[in-house]
Amino acid sequence: MKRLLLSLMLAVAAAACSPSAPPPPRVAVWQGETSGLLFMRVIATDPLQDARLTTPEGRKILAQRVSLSEPAPTSGESWAGRPSVGVGGSAGSSGGFGTGIGLSFPLGGSGGGRAGAAGRATQVEFALDPALLRDYRARPGSWQLELNFGSRVDSLPAPPLP
Repeated sequence: MKRLLLSLMLAVAAAACSPSAPPPPRVAVWQGETSGLLFMRVIATDPLQDARLTTPEGRKILAQRVSLSEPAPTSGESWAGRPSVGVGGSAGSSGGFGTGIGLSFPLGGSGGGRAGAAGRATQVEFALDPALLRDYRARPGSWQLELNFGSRVDSLPAPPLP
């Protein structure tokens, strides 16, 4: 039993110290005032180098413009990866009462020291002819979006137009 408990504790410690994968990028899409322009805002922890759309038939369309990255707006501060303190209490039916204080110190994988860990917002622009734009609007889930971050390429279904 002691060996099992020790093995479990070592496995948890090893997993906590291993680098975590970056969170998946978030993408919003809208159509421009000019016909045929499709804009996407990509929020990711790594800087975006280029992007491409793949049609259901396999045609690849490279983004004509990728703006420079800027810090993404945050709705609140994340406490992931920081030490924390907790206070708790409990009461029993027999009148007993207990309190406790807990301290938490993360072991790794938070990316807290990484620049841009909160995310970067990058605007991407695609020029599509009217027929492709109609097809994208009709079945965006059939299209693929590839985001090239340099060290990795994320592929995900293209987001629908609002």
